[in-house]
Amino acid sequence: MVQQSKDTQNFATEIFVGGAVLVGGEEGKVTSSSFPLTLEVLSFKFVVIVADQPPEDALFSHPRLFRACVPPGMHRFRGNIWDYDCRPHVMQILSYPLAMTDRIPEITEARNIELGLGLQLSFLHPSKHKFEHPRFCFERLEYVGQKIQDLVMAERLLMKHLDAPGRWLQEKHRRLLMNKFCGKFLREKNLHRFIIYSEEVQDAYEHNRRLRNPATTSVQQAIHGLSYTVYGKPDVRRLMFEVFDFEQIQPKAV
Repeated sequence: MVQQSKDTQNFATEIFVGGAVLVGGEEGKVTSSSFPLTLEVLSFKFVVIVADQPPEDALFSHPRLFRACVPPGMHRFRGNIWDYDCRPHVMQILSYPLAMTDRIPEITEARNIELGLGLQLSFLHPSKHKFEHPRFCFERLEYVGQKIQDLVMAERLLMKHLDAPGRWLQEKHRRLLMNKFCGKFLREKNLHRFIIYSEEVQDAYEHNRRLRNPATTSVQQAIHGLSYTVYGKPDVRRLMFEVFDFEQIQPKAV
């Protein structure tokens, strides 16, 4: 809500954003200790752009998105067999947790706990708990991962090939992000052996590549989705181009 008044020498504007009052004076100056923003004056119409940044000492880069994908009920899985046997190997391969500078040490500990639960959800196949609760599987993280993966690859190709035509970029984008290659990069790191299936379908998925390969692709995309919600887009770039090396169409020869 914007309330605007003007006298003979200056104007003042009170801008209410999330409960905070921002006061603007001459030449559109703004003072605020809580919200980074940019204020432009166009014919006495004020355009306020609030930076999309998490609050200070936030657990995640995108806290609301993380909680929309990783339900609080995941804490019931904390300390299970996967958490002790598999999570350390997964985190070592992905170089997690990343070094973060937090003012409060408890925030770092809480973030790492939630990261571990998010990783377990990224490897949780729908056959395991989806029929008990639809959110206890990797599908929501997979959906986020698909979109952010496309965006990161598009940015990479546009900046790397400045003069390339759009059709050529589309085709290269499609070839680099083909589902069969996404799953293959995950299997190259031997991460597919940590996927959590239900006991009824585990043998079928482990011995039938037509079932296994789509599942590994989904887990790959779910990891990117988790990476984006916890650490932001820079970590998605790190995973795609440093850990999994997505820019090669075929895996490197051993």
